[in-house]
Amino acid sequence: MKNVTLLGVSLTMFLIFVGFSSGQFHSYLFESRGIKGLQIGLIIMAGQGLGILSPLFQVSIIRRFHGPRQPLMLMLGGAGAALAVLPHLRGFWPLLIGFCLFSFCGSGIFPLNAACTLEAMRNHGHGAYFRIRSLGTLGFLVGCVVSVFFPTLNDLPLLYGGFAAFLFFALAMVAWEYRFAPSAEAASVLPLGRTGGSPTFSAALGLLREPRTLRLLILLGVMNFANAMATGVQGNYLVDRWHQGQRTISMAWVVSTACEVPLMLLCAAVLRRFGLRYVIGLGILGTLLKLAGLAVAGEVWQYYLALTLHGCFFSGALTGFSVFLDRTYRKEERAALQALAPVFYAGIPASLAGLTAGLVWHAFSLRAVYLLSGGIAVAAAGYALVLLRNSGQSGDKNVL
Repeated sequence: MKNVTLLGVSLTMFLIFVGFSSGQFHSYLFESRGIKGLQIGLIIMAGQGLGILSPLFQVSIIRRFHGPRQPLMLMLGGAGAALAVLPHLRGFWPLLIGFCLFSFCGSGIFPLNAACTLEAMRNHGHGAYFRIRSLGTLGFLVGCVVSVFFPTLNDLPLLYGGFAAFLFFALAMVAWEYRFAPSAEAASVLPLGRTGGSPTFSAALGLLREPRTLRLLILLGVMNFANAMATGVQGNYLVDRWHQGQRTISMAWVVSTACEVPLMLLCAAVLRRFGLRYVIGLGILGTLLKLAGLAVAGEVWQYYLALTLHGCFFSGALTGFSVFLDRTYRKEERAALQALAPVFYAGIPASLAGLTAGLVWHAFSLRAVYLLSGGIAVAAAGYALVLLRNSGQSGDKNVL
């Protein structure tokens, strides 16, 4: 995109992630409103399930508006409005509807922003994208640190209002910084030999079925299922097991997010020196260690220690996959694929994880949720080892 400043790209990333630091409180908010464990799982499942439909909508409007900017603005506005009203809702059905609206809009923001940012950073290399993405993590950290100073249930409406305001600030930044049309410069022609403009939904789905991409989607989907089980009920688990109050929820996210910033910078260095498959491998291995650590933690400090690896999945695996899509596909295809891929590595797995966590919590205990999560992570890491080892035989360190 023309005339997009590095400051504008960075600030947009920062503001979006401050707004999404609200995620630390969702399940805790539901429980504080009298919603039971199984119902919380159903709300999370329904919200994530509706979020699956969001990329289908995005692919259509990306074609309609000839790029990801206006769809991103639309999603930011919807997510901000939903966050503002969510803590004022009471009862299962109002909370379900409010969270579904937030999830529908929120699930589109990250891939759309990734598409905008990667295009804006085209001349700076993919290592620069990891550095810009680290500012998003810094924004999430700022949101969590501020939340520590609002430790009571009565503070939740104020906190959610602040999170919503940051999404509206991000909307204003996107409206200003990305107001110019994307460059008409043609992307490099890849060996795949594809031609034409932005793909339709069915064409984009076909691109995601290409063997390398499909294998990665399966790997990320399974690991995200395990990760989402643990993070979805994290606030409930901390308060229930160690009885340290609402502040411990924010402190846990401060620990995990603070450590994500250096991990993101580490991934930029690993990408430059060793290649993309090592970045993704680092993300999967770190996530395995995190989930195993959470499962066996007997003291709160041990739980926090495991959370220091929380950022591996986002900095290594997911950011690495965004770079993989950007390197593998043509310019006209990238935005649609960045929007559609989260259905398979995030939307469907997170929806099933929410339901599974609720069922396991209801039938057994919160601790059982973490034990199951760690077991699934072991299986996913085993598959990753085979996949990444085989990909190394190609001799291409840039793609899998």
